[in-house]
Amino acid sequence: MNMLKSRRPLRRLGLIAAAALAFGAFTAPPAMAHTKLVGSTPEKGKAADAVTEVTLVFSDKISLAKVVVSDGKKKEFQAGAAERAGTKVTQKLSGPLPAGSYTVAYRVVGEDGHPIEGNDLTFSVSGGGAEGAAPAPTAGGVGAEEQTGPAANSDEQPLKADQEKNEAEEDSGSGMLLWVLIIGGLLVGVGIGVAIVFRAKRKHQAATGGE
Repeated sequence: MNMLKSRRPLRRLGLIAAAALAFGAFTAPPAMAHTKLVGSTPEKGKAADAVTEVTLVFSDKISLAKVVVSDGKKKEFQAGAAERAGTKVTQKLSGPLPAGSYTVAYRVVGEDGHPIEGNDLTFSVSGGGAEGAAPAPTAGGVGAEEQTGPAANSDEQPLKADQEKNEAEEDSGSGMLLWVLIIGGLLVGVGIGVAIVFRAKRKHQAATGGE
């Protein structure tokens, strides 16, 4: 009789322990599940026409985030810090991405405080901002781009004709001024000569009349 009474508490403890283990096994997986990436824009491995920002979607709310977007030459295109809104992280870019392939590296911290990171998110851009595009040609004037070919020749011919015309007018004006100076000098010389002759003649007449 005493043995039966002593076994009852042991059975109760066993049932309580089994129930605790079962409850722990049921609740442990959600507690151990860490934050993970569940989606992105652009999508992983997909091509996009124009990309000005990258959005990452995680399974839990994000408290800290850092995102780096780079091309095959390790050139980075992110602008400013990543923006967080619940489970979404948005990274603004410096401008529309040029055509090419890109990699998104991220490091985030979820609500559980466990940091996760990844650098296997890739996508490509088939359109968007063209890197190194030639500037649009501008009209003639100061600061105009240098041109070559038939268009340049057609633009340069009137300019060359105007320059030659201006040079001819300047030469003509200089020649006329030179002739005016020469003629003026001759007239002044002739006048001085006539005055000298006239004065000498008067002195000679005065001397002859005096005798």
